[in-house]
Amino acid sequence: MKRVFWIISTVLLLAGTAQAHGNISNLPDSVQILQYNMKLYMNADDLATRNNLAMAYYRTEQFVKAKKELEFILLKDDVNFDALDGMGIVLIKMGRDQEAFSFFEQAEAINPHDLLLNVHRAINYKNLNKAELAREKMIKARSQANESENKEIDKEITFLSGSSSSGLP
Repeated sequence: MKRVFWIISTVLLLAGTAQAHGNISNLPDSVQILQYNMKLYMNADDLATRNNLAMAYYRTEQFVKAKKELEFILLKDDVNFDALDGMGIVLIKMGRDQEAFSFFEQAEAINPHDLLLNVHRAINYKNLNKAELAREKMIKARSQANESENKEIDKEITFLSGSSSSGLP
């Protein structure tokens, strides 16, 4: 049984490393989760891998697990932009918008021009009934975006808010 596990593990690792020097983001989230966990087994303090694992959990709606990974990162690096922004979107999906607001503020202090952060803040403001601030952030994001990025914004809005008709510009 151990031999089968190692054979499958090796095949999965090789599949991931065959794409763009280890970029496994084109693989199904379930495979990514397995691979990231295997990488963390070898190096538990790899914060980039933990963030990737958290986002794979987020995309599969395993928000408690995503939050746990992001908390680990933020304990080690409390100014990690990706973890702060990630924690904000996880908290939005958990219905904890007031807590998310705090993480987005911290992330914005690090990188106020990040396109998706502006989208996340817009959704967070909308959820907190701050319509004008939501509108301002979304206009800022859309003005930064090209055509393909606008499509990504639309996908992000749909996933985070649960509908494509979120009332944001």
